[in-house]
Amino acid sequence: MFIINQADNNNPAVSFEGLEALLAFYREVDTVTNEFKKQGKVDCLRSCRECCRTSAANIEVSVFEFLPLSIHLWQTGKAEFWLARAAAAAPDSPCVLLNENALFQPEGGCRFYAWRPLLCRLFGFSAVEDKYGQPVISLCRRITQKNPGLRERLQAQVESGLPVPINSSYARRVSLLNPALGQTRYPINKALLLALETTGFRLALAGEDGHPRETPPDVPPVGKPA
Repeated sequence: MFIINQADNNNPAVSFEGLEALLAFYREVDTVTNEFKKQGKVDCLRSCRECCRTSAANIEVSVFEFLPLSIHLWQTGKAEFWLARAAAAAPDSPCVLLNENALFQPEGGCRFYAWRPLLCRLFGFSAVEDKYGQPVISLCRRITQKNPGLRERLQAQVESGLPVPINSSYARRVSLLNPALGQTRYPINKALLLALETTGFRLALAGEDGHPRETPPDVPPVGKPA
């Protein structure tokens, strides 16, 4: 974990409304989904990357959800590289954070798994509400194909009291932590690009001591990708 508000000459302080609450919320989400997987005896298929291989247009997240990763990338000197990658991505290409090399990263496809946004944390191990407000399991297609009867078994467990995160409820909670940056959702590559630009601009406005400058910088905080 990183320290967001600690400033030095190389890494000025940067903070956003609701950011610490978002990190705490992500920990809560991980706890709930891990318990669901444990009690339901279900997990991702090893080395599977199918959810990441879909078009980025199918994965919509908010800028706010990507701020922790964005801050991490700026603090580690990797932001410009990922800015260029996100800016150059075609609309129908997969998430730029996808690592297709299963030998290098056998546990899964996300290069920054610990920093992934909410939708990626919930996918495959959550539920939607039916018209009566009752939870209906939403599982990964590949997992159910490999495990006949799994959907029915888990649905029965949920109806018997197994806690499961509700997508709409969790998304609403995140959006309210920072309404300005959390309400609008974008295709995942666009959201990453905007989060990096937003964080870069906030850093550019900060002086060497981490406090805001009296005037904006003379040059844009983020240049165009080469």
